[in-house]
Amino acid sequence: MLKHISIKNLALIANAEISFSEGFWAITGETGAGKSVFLNALKLLCGAKATGGQVRNGEESAVLKGLFEIKDLPDVRDFLEAREIDFENLELEIQREIFVNGKSKARINGVMASQSDLQEIGEMLVQLHGQSEQILLKDVKAQQKLIDAYCGNEELLQKCRELFEEWSAINKKIEEHKQNAQSIAQQKEFLEFQLNELKNANLHPNEEEECERIVQESAGGEFKRRMANECLELLLGEAGISHLLGELVSKLQKLEGKCNDAPKSESAASAENYFNGLILELKKLGKEEFYSPEQIEKANARIALIQKLKRKYKADLNSLIELREKRKCELESLENSDSDIKELQKSADKSKSALEKICTELSKKRRVGAKKLDAEVENRLHALSMPTAVFSTRWAALENLSANGAEQGEFWIAPNKGEGEKPLRQSASGGELSRVLLSFKRTMAERDKIPILVFDEVDSGISGEVANKVGECLLELGKYHQVLTITHLHQVAALANGQFCVRKIEDENRTYTIVEQLGKDERISEIARMLGDEKSPTVLAHARKLLP
Repeated sequence: MLKHISIKNLALIANAEISFSEGFWAITGETGAGKSVFLNALKLLCGAKATGGQVRNGEESAVLKGLFEIKDLPDVRDFLEAREIDFENLELEIQREIFVNGKSKARINGVMASQSDLQEIGEMLVQLHGQSEQILLKDVKAQQKLIDAYCGNEELLQKCRELFEEWSAINKKIEEHKQNAQSIAQQKEFLEFQLNELKNANLHPNEEEECERIVQESAGGEFKRRMANECLELLLGEAGISHLLGELVSKLQKLEGKCNDAPKSESAASAENYFNGLILELKKLGKEEFYSPEQIEKANARIALIQKLKRKYKADLNSLIELREKRKCELESLENSDSDIKELQKSADKSKSALEKICTELSKKRRVGAKKLDAEVENRLHALSMPTAVFSTRWAALENLSANGAEQGEFWIAPNKGEGEKPLRQSASGGELSRVLLSFKRTMAERDKIPILVFDEVDSGISGEVANKVGECLLELGKYHQVLTITHLHQVAALANGQFCVRKIEDENRTYTIVEQLGKDERISEIARMLGDEKSPTVLAHARKLLP
């Protein structure tokens, strides 16, 4: 229930403090007085988009506050608890400030909140019904939602949506497998050629680097052998150092035996030993085994093949190996695609069977519930001065199963006796649509969990006795919801439990809209004004009789 709303600097309202209680409340006033400002304030508190143009001219911001009682609203309390927002005395205060630059900020019980938070909690608190809602009633999808809400189909619809999504997902996979298989089949010869070429190449990671190392090391080994042999030739040749050094040692030894002052032969002998050791090392180096010619030839051939494939496929060695594995998997998947598709089709058939079962159950419940709904709505239309109206729901099977079942329901109406039934979207006038909407709201009153219903000129296009019936229906709705109605009809206003009047006043410099709660005498004057002459004793007397 909305307990209080405060409006400051919104459009023509400089300051308004409005308190409500339970039941049916009428909001009246001259055309253009600003009744819609109250409605806009409530919409803004419920997350409607704010604009800088809504701020009263000359002010920096508009400030709105709404105080709601939430003792019978467990969903709202769950919302607050989930966001760790405290609520004392089971009350909820929404505050929103709108700035001239179009930005706004909001708080829920003092805690900063986003626009989406306001929208979410607003949907739990308030239902707004105006011309757009009447037009929406002509939408066949909206009509089916009303039927499902009346029948209590929430759980069945949830199961239906889940199974439809599951079935759709499997069908999507089947289609993807088919398209993929078709694409691969069209390229099968090309893919096989690539796979065979890469498979025959027998490529391995890091192979190119290994082959290049073999070639490089082989070139270095050949150089070692050649230089070792050339050194041995210098040492061991006919005029080599080793032979000459041996002769030198022999001659020095002979000279040493004949002459006491001859040079010693030990130094030459030591040199001879050094060169003999050098010869052994060089012989060993010259005989050292490196890569064979066959190995070198194979490494060079592998390098040439890898370079050729890299140029052909414009890829490095690792990418060539990945491509080989990819082509292998693609061709294997083509071979397995038929069996994969068969398995998926089995899953799809199973899912569809479960979906059909739920759709059948949903259809039965809808058709049984729709008959009861039709009867209730028709009876309420009769009570709203459409005594011969005929109302029914007709069903059309859908070509394909959907997330909402296997059929589409649509409302048909014959507003007057002798007229054939036509779809509601084609035949109902504005006044008739208003009464259909009220009939639905009254029928759903005990099922509908939204505590506050706001009607914006729902009585548009009607008058006379019909207006009395509409007022009575709104009064009856007030037993189950808090009902706020903007009306121009004195019959509707007179039946309300309470009434506010919106007036526009002017001083020397500004225009103001004020909102006043009316006492009984003030209500008599306002209803007399709505009747056409608030100063006429006769009209005032009539207005007095209209009030309960």
